Amino acid sequence: MSGSGWIWFTVALLQLALAGYAFAAAVSWRGARLWPAPGHPLGRVPAAVAVVGFAALAGLLLWVGDSEFSRYLGTGSMMVVAIGLIALLLRRQAREG
Repeated sequence: MSGSGWIWFTVALLQLALAGYAFAAAVSWRGARLWPAPGHPLGRVPAAVAVVGFAALAGLLLWVGDSEFSRYLGTGSMMVVAIGLIALLLRRQAREG
């Protein structure tokens, strides 16, 4: 990667990290809030899965070395996790309402 490729790679890594955190928070949902305050918000298994997934996808990005691919993978991971979170919130709202 050269030039702006590293910028897109860094943005993709940030997107993957945020998607991993949101995934772990959704799977280890506790209480009515998605982003709990003090305490240990994430379960150990979901957090471990998120870290392993992040490391695997970051390794894949380094191996492929294409900035377009990193942009698509980062954006795609955010979209998949966002759709899952919306579905989770709608299901929770349907139960309460």
